[in-house]
Amino acid sequence: MKIRLANSFITMALMGSILLLPNSSAMARRNDNGERLRDDMHKIWPFLQTVKIEYNLVQAQLEFMTDLAERDTFLYNYEQYVKKAYFNELIKLNTRQGKLLLLLIHRELGKTPFELLRLYLDFERATFWQKFAKFLGADLKEKYIARNHPEMEAIIEELDSLQNPVINPSEEFFIEPVISR
Repeated sequence: MKIRLANSFITMALMGSILLLPNSSAMARRNDNGERLRDDMHKIWPFLQTVKIEYNLVQAQLEFMTDLAERDTFLYNYEQYVKKAYFNELIKLNTRQGKLLLLLIHRELGKTPFELLRLYLDFERATFWQKFAKFLGADLKEKYIARNHPEMEAIIEELDSLQNPVINPSEEFFIEPVISR
């Protein structure tokens, strides 16, 4: 039996027949990447579900607001709430998981994180956070295109079939709902 490494394949000649088997280290790397993606998706899934819920709540509240000052006050208070409620959990994500979360926000909401920041804050603050994200190797303007991420889509289908977990906000801070007049 003769074994030699050639282009990440192990060529084995066994009794006159040749078998091509993937190099075990290359195969392990692919499996590690697939498992890493699966683990990352499972970790960020509750965050993604929470973002969807919070987004819908904000949209519902803003529908009743006609006064610009009232809207700005509400958004400022909501920003403070989000920081207090979720910051301690978000900082536990690693960079790869954070990038994945940013990408999947576009998939779930149809808006990139940059568009959301621009909508709810302003262009200057959105630009600041985009530059900061770029410094960390992320992109708030990146759009999710399903056909470019078949592995993610398969994992998302699996996660969608599960009960939708969410991150429970801390009890310390609560936003009073706006009552229509």
